Amino acid sequence: MPLTTPNHLWTTRWTPLRPHAEQLRLWQSSARFKIIPAGRRSGKTELAKRKLIESLFVKRGDGLKRRYFAAAPTRDQAKRIFWRDLCDLVKPEWKANVNVSELKLTMRNGAELYVVGLDKPQRMEGVSWDGGVIDEYADCKPGTFDAHIRPALMDRKGWLWLIGVPDTEGPAQAEYKQFYDLASKGEDHEWAAFHWASADILPPDEIASAKRRMDPRLFDQEMLGHFVLVGGAAFADFKTDLHVKPVAYDPKLPICWSLDFNINPMCSGVIQHRDGHVRVLEEFVLPDTKTDVAVTAFLDRAAERGWDLHKVHVYGDATGKCRDSTSGLSDWIIVKNRLTAANLSPQFNVPRSNPAIKETINAINARLKAADDVVRLTIDPSCRQLIADFGNALWPSPNLLHDEHSLAWLRYFVHREYPIRLQRQKSASTIGFAG
Repeated sequence: MPLTTPNHLWTTRWTPLRPHAEQLRLWQSSARFKIIPAGRRSGKTELAKRKLIESLFVKRGDGLKRRYFAAAPTRDQAKRIFWRDLCDLVKPEWKANVNVSELKLTMRNGAELYVVGLDKPQRMEGVSWDGGVIDEYADCKPGTFDAHIRPALMDRKGWLWLIGVPDTEGPAQAEYKQFYDLASKGEDHEWAAFHWASADILPPDEIASAKRRMDPRLFDQEMLGHFVLVGGAAFADFKTDLHVKPVAYDPKLPICWSLDFNINPMCSGVIQHRDGHVRVLEEFVLPDTKTDVAVTAFLDRAAERGWDLHKVHVYGDATGKCRDSTSGLSDWIIVKNRLTAANLSPQFNVPRSNPAIKETINAINARLKAADDVVRLTIDPSCRQLIADFGNALWPSPNLLHDEHSLAWLRYFVHREYPIRLQRQKSASTIGFAG
């Protein structure tokens, strides 16, 4: 089937695909094990789905019925990525059975296609496979290929595509990179590597938008499909000469107050922002402080500085656990009551649960310096604790949860206003080769 034209002899789900030399090389390659770290939304999963479906209708020389799998780190993830599309790529009259509980398609020619979660990789054992695809391999359990997949492919000399964007936190990230390095060398004819960027497929304005919003390292990983080293400074792009400058209050912009409800110290910060640029005016680092005292400090500072609080926006820690045992009120109720009593109408922007730390780090790094090299975060020199925390924060490290409380309130604010959310499950829509 020509890759760049629809095949309506199958179903209308076989939509036209954009010509792409590297993807055509992947499709035509005779290598048995293909390693494909490519940019997000760039077509690797769509190609894999079509490869699986076409394989169902290739006859074996020995007369055995063919058997294939489409896998992902968990069963739910595999179902989201593959199941509906695989069903739609085959005409109903060509299917002998569609088993939703087992996520199994059986063709009238006897060929079988399973959608499998690798949270229990033992599911692959005891069955001989003609071929398969594993998406988001970096997020699978280490050793899955050697211990469970490769043995199940041996009887029939089955083939395998390992696809997915690299993931710095993925448990099999190092293994995925080892496979890619092995395949890239070209020393083993069974292995081949293929790579392309999201920019090859997605519209230029989407790539430009991503560059403005994303941390450069995250952009390299997610949009270019590169393996990014992890460890060390959580905010490697933070530079005092770039990010620490006097910040003046702008009466045209609302005051934003973000809080972290740690007991000792209790930290919060005052922010203004516009057009993507975050400006930190002041910080509060109050030892062994109750929430009520923190609100008093904020109101007193606002009066002293002449801040207009009538449009104050409040951000912070979703937990808001009760600290004032005498009142029995939650932290956020205390904040709301005090601000309301001051004849203010605060707008609260507090999530139901705190975001993942890594997501908040990505969001701040994108303000420090996005992939387009523009700095969008300025901190007043008076915020000594916040500046120190930027220099001390390491990742991955559990200390980021416990020690850098000034960073916590800033992370809550930036993630709320300028989030970077990267969904790894794919939708059914296509863009070029993307699926």
